[in-house]
Amino acid sequence: MDRKTIGINEISRQFGIPSRTLRRRYAAKNTKKLTLGKHPILDFDNEKRLVKHILKLGNAGFPPNRQSIRMLAYQFAEKLELKHNFDHENEMAGAAWFKSFIERNPELSIRQAEGLSVARAKGLSRKEVNSFYDLLIEVLTENDLLDKPERLYNMDESGIQLNNKPGKVIAKKGAKVVNSVTSAERGETITIVGCCNAIGNFLPPVLIIKGVNKKPQFED
Repeated sequence: MDRKTIGINEISRQFGIPSRTLRRRYAAKNTKKLTLGKHPILDFDNEKRLVKHILKLGNAGFPPNRQSIRMLAYQFAEKLELKHNFDHENEMAGAAWFKSFIERNPELSIRQAEGLSVARAKGLSRKEVNSFYDLLIEVLTENDLLDKPERLYNMDESGIQLNNKPGKVIAKKGAKVVNSVTSAERGETITIVGCCNAIGNFLPPVLIIKGVNKKPQFED
C-alpha cells in the first residue's frame, strides 16, 4: 500500500476494509527498522524479544554474560528454525554476532557485575522486596504455576568437611601450638545437593565426592 498514489479512505471504499484497520496495519509496517549491510540472522522483532528476555533476567538478579547470550541466540535461531551460520559444535552464536548485537541494541551494555552478599540482601528496602514479589507473581503467572505447587522445585547445595574441627582441650601451659589428630590432614569437602518441591516431595540427595583419578568420559 502506497499512500503517495492512493489514500487509505479510497482503499477502504474499494475493498470494503475498515479504514481504522488499514491505518493500524500501515503504521505497523512502517515501524520496521531498516539496517544497512548484511541482514542480521535474527530479524528486528526477534532481536527485541531476545533483548527483553535479557533485561528480564537482569531485573531478576541473574544478568547473563557474553557466553550465555551467544548460547541464547543459538537456541532462539534453532527453535525458530532460522537459517544461520552459528557454531553448531559449541551451540552458540559467534563473537562477531555478539559485537554487532550489542551495537544494534544500545539499551544493553557490558558492565561489571557486583555480587550481592547475604548481609546486603538482608538489608534490602521494602520497595526492593515488593518489586521482587511482583516479579515472582509475574513469572508464576506467565508459566501457569500459581496453583501448581507440585511443579515448584528448589535446589540447594551444602558442603560438609570430612574432618571435624577440634574443640578446646587441656594442654601444657604456655604451649603456642596444640595439635589434635583429625580424620584427614586437610579438610576435604563432600558436597550434598538436595531438591524438593513446594508440597514436600523430594528427590534423592546427590553426593559429590572428590575423585582420585580423572575419567575422560566425565570431561565431555
